[in-house]
Parts: sequence; C-alpha cells; structure tokens
Amino acid sequence: MLNDYELLNRIHKNTQMGLETLPLLSMRAEDTTFRDTIRKQITEYRDLNRKAERLMRDSGFEVQSVSPMAKMSATVMTNVKTLMDTSTSHLAEIVIQGSNMGVTQITRAMHRSRPGDASVRALADQLLRAEEKNIKALREFL
Repeated sequence: MLNDYELLNRIHKNTQMGLETLPLLSMRAEDTTFRDTIRKQITEYRDLNRKAERLMRDSGFEVQSVSPMAKMSATVMTNVKTLMDTSTSHLAEIVIQGSNMGVTQITRAMHRSRPGDASVRALADQLLRAEEKNIKALREFL
C-alpha cells in the first residue's frame, strides 16, 4: 500500500513530466487553438504541481523531482516523435498518449494507496479529472 507521501510524489512527478514535454510540443504546433489548449494544460499542471509540493512540504516530506535521465529521455522521445510529423493531429496524439499514461499511473496509485489525508486524495482526483478533460479536449485535434 502507498502512503500519502508516495501518492503525492506520483502526482508531483506526473505533472512535472507534463511540464517538461508540453512546451516542446507547443513550440512545434502551428495551430493557435491547439497551442492555447496546450498552454491551458501547462497552467493546470503547474498549479497541481505546486499544490503537491506544498502538501509535501507542509507534511514534512521531501520533494523529489523527476530524475535528469527521465527528463532527458522524455525530451529525446518527444523530439524523435516529432521529427518527421509536426501536424496538429500527430501532436495531439502524442499528448493524448502521455495523458493516458498519466491516467493509468495515477489511477493505479490511487487504488494502491491507503486512506490518509483527504487533501492528498482530493489532489489525486483533481489530477485524474484534469487528465481526462485534457484527453477529451485533444480529441478534437485528431
């Protein structure tokens, strides 16, 4: 079973990966509506990331960032996936894939966590709803 710290850490790392990769995809997008959608996601991830950090610090937990290797790997994979195709549809597909991974990871973490601080569970729910909303919004660009 996961404790509050581990669930918060998953939330923090999930949003951090989005904050690492979404700006790269936004820069490659020509469609301004798509870019605006990505910017909203970035803002949402930043807010959730800060809330997770604040809850960790308030609880006396150490804030752990995504490893530099994982960040580099995500950047390289994003660059490779967009090397030949920067169409809006393809960029939306990449973001949807990332959000689907986020949904899977946070859902699994929530199922494996024991009831603890209600605010931690609420933040995990908020991230899950955000990911699902983002996927729905991005389907319009496929």
